[in-house]
Amino acid sequence: MTESNQLNNIEVVMREMLEIQQKSKMFVNLLSEGDSLSQNQLILLIQLKIMGEMKATEIADTFSVTPGAVTSMCDKLEKLNLIQRVRDNEDRRVVKMTLTNSGELKVQEIFLKFSPDKLTDIAKTLMNVNQLMNKIF
Repeated sequence: MTESNQLNNIEVVMREMLEIQQKSKMFVNLLSEGDSLSQNQLILLIQLKIMGEMKATEIADTFSVTPGAVTSMCDKLEKLNLIQRVRDNEDRRVVKMTLTNSGELKVQEIFLKFSPDKLTDIAKTLMNVNQLMNKIF
């Protein structure tokens, strides 16, 4: 591969990477549009739906924030009855966040902005993108 081709490939990768990042932001903006919750709060609810439960330290790592910021975010969601704190049976010092029934409904509500056909298209597209990304990493 010539140096010119390599430089061209580097530029294409950078441009496409930035475009994917911008489109991801647009998608999250669309999900949170008109909602009283912040984007991070909505993403946390989605993560809890997928993961089932998360410790505060896991949440802090995911969002690259301090444990104090996690406490604040979770306090707000708990006041809205969207999440609950559950102590671990084996180690009472460990507290995990889980969705409440209202939280489960809120996650569903976030995606009801899309028609069933649009959701199918989004799901297929995201699965294809992830499959392609798995080839890289």
